[in-house]
Amino acid sequence: MKVLNVIEINTDHMQPLEAGASLYTNRTYMVQMQKERRPEVTISIQGYNRLEKTRRCVESVLKYTQGIDYELLLIDNGSTDGTLEYFKSIPFENKRILHITKNIGTGFPLLTLTLNDFGDYFCNLANDIIVTKDWMYNLLTCAKSDSKIGMVNPLSNNVSSQQEVDFCYKDYDEMQQMAGEFNRSDPKKWEDRQRLITLGTLWKKEALMAVGWPIWDLGFFHDFSDDDITFRIRRMGYRTVLAGDTWICHDHKVGQGEGKEPLQFQRSLEIGRENFRKKYFGVDAWEDVNNYLIPYMKYFPAPKSAGMKRILGIDVRCGTPILDIKNWLRKSGIFSTELSAFTQDVKYWTDLKTICTGTVVCDREEFLQDSFLENYFDYVIADRPINCYHEPQKLLNDVFRLCKSGGTVVFRMKNTMSFQEYINMLGQRDVYDRTFAYNIPVEAVVEAVSKVGTLKNVIFIPFAMDQEEEDSLGALIPDGFAQEQYQQILERLLHKEYLIIVEKT
Repeated sequence: MKVLNVIEINTDHMQPLEAGASLYTNRTYMVQMQKERRPEVTISIQGYNRLEKTRRCVESVLKYTQGIDYELLLIDNGSTDGTLEYFKSIPFENKRILHITKNIGTGFPLLTLTLNDFGDYFCNLANDIIVTKDWMYNLLTCAKSDSKIGMVNPLSNNVSSQQEVDFCYKDYDEMQQMAGEFNRSDPKKWEDRQRLITLGTLWKKEALMAVGWPIWDLGFFHDFSDDDITFRIRRMGYRTVLAGDTWICHDHKVGQGEGKEPLQFQRSLEIGRENFRKKYFGVDAWEDVNNYLIPYMKYFPAPKSAGMKRILGIDVRCGTPILDIKNWLRKSGIFSTELSAFTQDVKYWTDLKTICTGTVVCDREEFLQDSFLENYFDYVIADRPINCYHEPQKLLNDVFRLCKSGGTVVFRMKNTMSFQEYINMLGQRDVYDRTFAYNIPVEAVVEAVSKVGTLKNVIFIPFAMDQEEEDSLGALIPDGFAQEQYQQILERLLHKEYLIIVEKT
């Protein structure tokens, strides 16, 4: 007689989900019901050869992850340099080792795991990461501060997306000393982000449950998988946060293409970007999610009072400009903000809803004023250049009506007198910017807004040019101008846009 294998799971001590509980409450409860309780944090370290880097990564985790209930998940992804033997020799009792015989991609080992293999939080480290003092304590402090936080990412070096802080150190001992002084938990330095480069990221298990496992969309070969992960977690209702109070070392020169063939690296970027656009129905991870405003926040007038601030973004694409303002206010100790948005393109509506607690409207520009209360917002930012609207004057009037007295209005304006127009007049057609824009002098706009507010700053946003390109452009300016006039003309040609900041009277 054939004997059947019977698997029994004792649930006598458990209670079913309660009707009426929120998504977040139910997810948390399901995590707590997992059949095997693990340490609070699972730290995964994946190594493929480069044993010295792997050793340095592991040793930094053992030394600088103090006072934390954690386990190590050590993954040897087909190494041939003794990585497996090293993992076996590590003097840490709470460890597990996963050995893959042949490297077929960094994502494959995760297919062999389930969410039951992790604790309440999961951190996946590449072996070129060196962690630092209090790194995990700080990340956990941030993650536990709000049940809606799904992932927390530290600052690092050799990373893009405005996440980089470079320490100048002569050796790793000095680096650790500097990082130890830097890593002091400070909620003012936590920033909500729409996309993150995932180096040393701490994920909450409930968020992983919501987006599905494995968290990586293995359709992405490499590039833009970080953007995809952040989008998916945020679209499940969780905050994705950059912990500006925590720094770890990324010992890999990504920007210089270390370990990659340049043409293949560029091709990978192009394919990954296009794959992202296709998956998210036209949303571009760079153009539509760009923290360009961060370097210019220092020119904003300081907030005059505490209390909640209301921020409205007009055509801010996925919404990074209004998040930048929210994060800037947080640095000033203002933690309560209400974000609202108006867009004319429906593809941005979903992502705007993930960050806005106020109203989000998708409509034509002529209905902007009808969509919100007058004199309601402390900050209003129009991210589409003002002279690209069909009725620039009406749009400006509406923007100032919606902003309260003493509030700040920020808007962009395309420079229609840039080098692109100049070179086009000289007969070179291939660089001409065909984007519709009224040819309005910036001086005329400044004069108009000065009647309803106090001009705080006009910031020139330059084209991305190297010195050789600037010199070539300068050579096209006719002789005969005085040096001061020459510099003024060159400056006008070199800037693609203006960022204008006004305080409404």
